[in-house]
Amino acid sequence: MSGPVSHDLDDKIRAAVGAFPQQILDIGVGGLAPALVIKYIPAKFSTSYHQPGQKLKISETPGFTWGRATYVTPLAFPLSTAIFGRVGVIAGFNPDNWRRTFDATIVANQKLYMSWLQAQPLYRRFVLTAQSAYISQMLRDKFRLRYGIDCVLFRPDQSNPRYTKTVSDVWMAVTDWRQPPAHGIATGFSDRFMDARLTVVVEEEFEDRMGGIHRAGLLNLASTRPADLANEFRQAYYAGRIVRIGS
Repeated sequence: MSGPVSHDLDDKIRAAVGAFPQQILDIGVGGLAPALVIKYIPAKFSTSYHQPGQKLKISETPGFTWGRATYVTPLAFPLSTAIFGRVGVIAGFNPDNWRRTFDATIVANQKLYMSWLQAQPLYRRFVLTAQSAYISQMLRDKFRLRYGIDCVLFRPDQSNPRYTKTVSDVWMAVTDWRQPPAHGIATGFSDRFMDARLTVVVEEEFEDRMGGIHRAGLLNLASTRPADLANEFRQAYYAGRIVRIGS
């Protein structure tokens, strides 16, 4: 059950949930290919993505930014989440089916979510107890379930200035639904993405600083980045090649 949200706030949130914005999509030459996303993972989980037919894992770790979801980045931001793993897995998806997207990169929508959050009975425990990560997941999952949100768009909340632009990059938290969807958010592996393939290897290691707000690079050997990485990654994905990015 949701907390005592006013009808006015409820209506405003429902009005803020809409179609996936086309302007951040990477859809290849002529718009004929499917839209592409990239997800960086630790090397130890990468071996299965050499094989066709693999699926991306739904993240269930308490404390993740928008709860249980598959966290990916549009290929338009090709290195933005490389701070989380050395291996980039690219996959296709169909945003035409995501009619209920909540764009939390918009400040007005952030304020709507904050107002909803503060109306929840669990909010006090969220801010006043040591279980904030677990309660945060419960609240964020509840918000997405109440409004049937397929995808949340948000700005990076962890960064490294050589890889991540916190004011312009967009990250995605994508919901898989149990069947019927009223039964809640699914776990396991996502059915939202297709043809996930290991495509990128980043030759850098990172560690948390400032409690994870900053992800520091440990090598920092490269002084420049190749131009138009999104296009290079896209071509490599379709050709079955692996692109290596220096530290």
